[in-house]
Formats: sequence, structure tokens, C-alpha cells
Amino acid sequence: MEELLVKILISLALGALIGMERERRMKESFAGFRTFMLVCLFGLISSYLSSILLNSLLILSFLFVGILAALNFYRKVIYKRGKGITTEIAFFLTFLIGVILYYESYPYIISLALAFLLTLILVLKESLHEFAHKVTTKEIEDFIIFGLVAFVIYPILPDYPIDPFGILKLKFIWKAIVAIFGLSFFVYSIFRVLKTKGVLWSSVLGGLINSIYMSNFFSSNLKKFIAYPFLASVSSMLLRAYILSLIINPGLTTPNIFLLFTAISGFSISYLLSRKNKTTQININLTSPISFKFVSFYIPLFSALFLFASIISKYFGFFASQILAVIIGLVDVSSLATIFSTFDLRNARVLLLILTSSNIIGNSLVIFKNNKKMFFAIFKYFCIIFLLNVFFFLLLS
Repeated sequence: MEELLVKILISLALGALIGMERERRMKESFAGFRTFMLVCLFGLISSYLSSILLNSLLILSFLFVGILAALNFYRKVIYKRGKGITTEIAFFLTFLIGVILYYESYPYIISLALAFLLTLILVLKESLHEFAHKVTTKEIEDFIIFGLVAFVIYPILPDYPIDPFGILKLKFIWKAIVAIFGLSFFVYSIFRVLKTKGVLWSSVLGGLINSIYMSNFFSSNLKKFIAYPFLASVSSMLLRAYILSLIINPGLTTPNIFLLFTAISGFSISYLLSRKNKTTQININLTSPISFKFVSFYIPLFSALFLFASIISKYFGFFASQILAVIIGLVDVSSLATIFSTFDLRNARVLLLILTSSNIIGNSLVIFKNNKKMFFAIFKYFCIIFLLNVFFFLLLS
């Protein structure tokens, strides 16, 4: 009974969250703040009564909510010459959130995630509409390519080695590529929707895609010697390596948490530095991280790198893998972050430290090549993030 009371309070809170957005935006709507609270609670109570009284009660509740939404849509379109069905769909989804909440156990991840995602979609109405009108044909093509890679090809691939060494698994290779492309495309989509020109946010999002590119861009285009864009971009690289390692191997959540701590520290320092600087906007041209040409090139390259890294680890030992992490880390983190995540936890942790530390050096070398004065102005901050990475690695061992 105590758990049911907690769920009732949560359903009211989630309904209120969605309802506030609808009432704020819609001057004349059949469902506002209180109605959305009640419909979410109605979904929860209907599920509860269905489980203890009659199973068909939940079906009747579904029909009742669906009919209410349909009647309002009919009234709005026929009599008021309105358009759109967003509120009606949100109304029905809010009821479903209440239903899911009842059948979920703590920490109620699905229902909470659905509620926050629904609210976010509603809040970003203008940005999403503008994004839809400005999206290019190439971006649609790239999204289709990602869909084919992730949802068509990946499920049918064999989950056994196809090479003489017994190492090369197409299923894993595709999973790693989907993780890398998926994260990049997701961040790129956020960048396009938000249309951000703020230097701090641009460097954070850009670094989640490619920190080397961002260091090259900022060192070539910034007129002032400011450190926080570089620091934020490198911090995003650390966060990216952490996310990719978790996707490949959830067991690395705790061992690799030093990357998360370093990233948070870097973001905090970047924010404090940005408060002291008046450079707030810059036009950054990020292009779609996926294309047919790039996918065709990257898949065989990643496969070769995975085979090479695995052979080195198997036949030449851990030290050789460390050397590989130093060399590749100067230009890229994503590929080896996914590959090293398949190693045993201890070795994976050490290799991720070396890989990300090497990439910090790689970023500094790019800046040095483009603008030596800027390099010397911000070198100390790169040293700070490098040392923090080592410090948290040792502290959280």
C-alpha cells in the first residue's frame, strides 16, 4: 500500500509536469494542468483496479480516454477549423505513463523517462518545427544510412568469429560502429535543434563528436586567447569515451568512472572561465557525422583496427596495447575506446586512461600547429585536465 501511495504522488507530479507545458502554451485546450494530472492518475488507478477486480476495466479506460481525445480532435477540426493533434496524443500518452508506472518497480525508469521525453518534445515545438523545415536532403539520407546500419544490418549479423585468428566478430564490430555513429548523430541533432552559437555549449557538443576538430576550429578562428572552449571540448571527449565504454561493456561503469569525474571537473572549470570572458557567440559549422562515403570507409578501417589491436594484445602483450593507445589516441578516441572495453576490466581501465590522456596531448599539438601563442596561453589548462585524469584514476582505483 505504501508503494501505491508513492506511485500516486509520482503520477500526479508527472501529469502536472506535462500539463503545465500544455496550459502554458494552449490558451484554449480541453486538457490543461489539472486534467493531465488526473488522466495520469486515472491510468494508474485503472491499472490497480484492473489487477484486483476485473481485467476488462483497463481496456474500458483505454477506450474512454481514446474517445475523449478523438471527440476533442473532431470538435477542434470541424467546428473551430483548428489543426494539429499534439495535445490529444499527449493526453493519451499521459494516461499510458500512469499505466506503465503502476506495473513498474522502483526506480520507475521507463515511466519517468517517457514523461520527461514527452515534455521535452512539447517544449521544443518551435525548434523542432524549424529544424524540420531546415533539415537538408543529405541529413535525411544520413539518418536513413544510420537506420540501415543499426536496425537492418546489425540484427542479422553472425555472433561468431569469421577470421582464422578467432577474433573478428561482425556482431561486435557493428555494435561498436552503431554506438559511435549513434552518439555522434544524436549530439549533432541536438546541436541542429538548439541552433546554439554560444561558445561554451558549442564546444561541449562539438567535443562529444570530435574534440580534435573543435581544437583545430577554435585555434584557427578565435581572435582572443581564451581557454574554456578547448577545455570544454576535451572534457566532452572524456565523457564520450566513458559513454562508449559503458555501451560496449556496462561492467566498466565503476572502473571507468574516473573519466566522468574528470569531465565534470573540466566542465566546471570551463564554466567558471567563461563567466570572466565576454566572447559568448561564434558560428560553428558542424556537418553530419554520417555519410555513405564515410561509413564505407570507416567500417573496414574499424574492422582492421579491431583485428590489429586484438592480435597485438594476444601475441605481444599489454605493453604493446599501451603503445597503440598512445599512438592512436593522438588522433582518435572513439574506435579504441570501444575496442579496449572488450578487454578485462583492469586492463581496459588502464588503456582508457592512456588513450584519453594521449588525446589531450593530441589536442594540444593541433593548437600548437595552428597558433603557437594561443598554445602557450592555454597550455596550463591542458596540464590541469591531464593531471586531473591521472588523479581521479589513482583516487578511484
